[in-house]
Amino acid sequence: MIYINFTPLGFLLFFLNVIILLVGINVYSVPVILMSSFIFSLFLWNFLELIVQPLFLALEIKTPKLVMEGTSEKIYVIIENKGVIPKSQIYILLGKDKVFVGGLSRKEKKEIFLIYNFEKRGIVSFNKLKVRFTGSLGLLYLYKKYRVNSISYVYPLYYPLSKDLYLVGEGGTKTSFSIPSVQGEEFHSLRDYQPQDPLKIIAWKSSAKKGKLLSKSFEKLTRKEIYILVDNVIEKIDKVAEKEFDELLRFVHSIALLSLFLNTKLFIKALTDKEYINLKSIEDLRIFLAEIDLKEDSKENYSNEHIGLDLVFSLDFLFWDNKINYKNFIGVEFHKEKVFSENFMIYTLKENPQEFLNRFLFITQT
Repeated sequence: MIYINFTPLGFLLFFLNVIILLVGINVYSVPVILMSSFIFSLFLWNFLELIVQPLFLALEIKTPKLVMEGTSEKIYVIIENKGVIPKSQIYILLGKDKVFVGGLSRKEKKEIFLIYNFEKRGIVSFNKLKVRFTGSLGLLYLYKKYRVNSISYVYPLYYPLSKDLYLVGEGGTKTSFSIPSVQGEEFHSLRDYQPQDPLKIIAWKSSAKKGKLLSKSFEKLTRKEIYILVDNVIEKIDKVAEKEFDELLRFVHSIALLSLFLNTKLFIKALTDKEYINLKSIEDLRIFLAEIDLKEDSKENYSNEHIGLDLVFSLDFLFWDNKINYKNFIGVEFHKEKVFSENFMIYTLKENPQEFLNRFLFITQT
């Protein structure tokens, strides 16, 4: 697609030249008419120049494969003049950004970069790149779209959670808890007693033999695998539901990352998927979270076999009520100011998301 129009300078000059021509004709002034004809010839030269500018021009775009939502990243554009005709006054346009490339001599190649804001989670495809030519005179401009091919996976942000978390109570006391990938602790060794150690971990018999207080040291037992289901089906999709789903995926990202850090095998699927996927790396996880979409449908059209699930993430807590244990569910609900569930923890906008996750992990581990 090619589009040609006047630049602001060109429009003003063309308008004034029409007036000059009319005045010259009216007063029968040959010099004035010749001057007007010369100005029109400049427009003709600029037009002919623009016609050949897009020829033999090749563009390539390089974008980051993985990028977190809400961040700005550099996008590199390689532009090459494969012909012998020099190019002048070239601009690259991407979204709201416009970058001046300058001119290209024969067989010249340049690499420039633009800052692009990856605002929303999902897959961003770069299929076309808009280029603006103004030529050497700058009276007219020409737009042409060039085909390019690049994809960026925009994954949801995450809330940093420690492998060992602590809830501070009254008097500054700390209660430790761990993520769902950790299923318990086993006795490992003895160590010297520390003032903050609880009485229940003191090894009284060993302390009596050694003549000093000794405490038991424990190692966490890490589960071999964890199964996560993301409920991506809802009866009606609207803007609020899309925001809820994005927040839900941030929770999925936060907890799944910890499982991978603990070398736990992570199996995940959307409700619309037939089988679980074994995500072996953080890159696999983030691509999955970028690709998953919210579907408008009835849950009754999908399998209700949910035995053995470790975690379910959903926007519809009423559907999952009495189907799974409260320790296996995280919900998000923005539509109502007050959401009450006797069985499940539901995140609303009134709570800090990271504090919500900490509270969920504490409740499910105690």
